Amino acid sequence: MFEKLSAKLTKNFKEVPLFYVTFDLNKYKEMGKKGSCEAKLHPNLKDDEFIVEKIKTLIDHIRENYDMEDLSK
Repeated sequence: MFEKLSAKLTKNFKEVPLFYVTFDLNKYKEMGKKGSCEAKLHPNLKDDEFIVEKIKTLIDHIRENYDMEDLSK
């Protein structure tokens, strides 16, 4: 079963996501930027402090420079 799921999520192992970020507009409106985004990293990258810091910087840059309500449409 894991093989089928992995094949589906990675497009038959041709594309492997290194990270993805989700944005919760409701949390952003209620609590501000803290807790409004969730980032998931590839297991091989999740312990690399350089990568983690760059992802956080990227998320902050997007929040500060783009209208979150516009992006959520």
